[in-house]
Amino acid sequence: METEEKQLTQEESLRIIHEMISAAKNDVKADAFIFLLWGWLVFAASLSQFILIKMNVAWNSVPWMLMPLGGLITIVYSIRAGKKDKTKTAVTESLKYTWIAFSAALLIILFFNSMHFLQVLPCIMVLYGMGLFLSGAALRFKPLIFGGIFCWICAIAGFEVQNIYQLLILAAAVMGGYIIPGYLLKMNNRK
Repeated sequence: METEEKQLTQEESLRIIHEMISAAKNDVKADAFIFLLWGWLVFAASLSQFILIKMNVAWNSVPWMLMPLGGLITIVYSIRAGKKDKTKTAVTESLKYTWIAFSAALLIILFFNSMHFLQVLPCIMVLYGMGLFLSGAALRFKPLIFGGIFCWICAIAGFEVQNIYQLLILAAAVMGGYIIPGYLLKMNNRK
């Protein structure tokens, strides 16, 4: 059985290249939304919990109930984006697996957070740094790489302070790691 290779015309080759470039641009646009969504959710939850603790409110962890909502929005958004863009690139696949690994590690940390020696928020900041650093490398977008490094620095600082102040450091980490790079990514997409 002999297979024939179809020779592409110059127009077909250019069309395929154009489609791949468009797919890569769409990947970056989708990521800006997700980074901003999670950045603002975590920023709001961490600052709100800090304020509620300072006000001596017993149910101070309620702001973290925003996280399942964020997960639902992310799933719906990702499904819709996946239906619109059928093209899979190496970037989309590496980002998908980076954030799946991040989610698995985060769930493990949260599940075992009852251990007294484990400082949960600095550990989460380490994971944020990993996800952002790898995403920035895959997208070749330096603000995300720097955002990941900033999260690692915040994690180191978080290990050195009382738990209540880790909430403020977490807010700073997502501002520098997710929100600012997210807006820069969004502005970069408009060009």
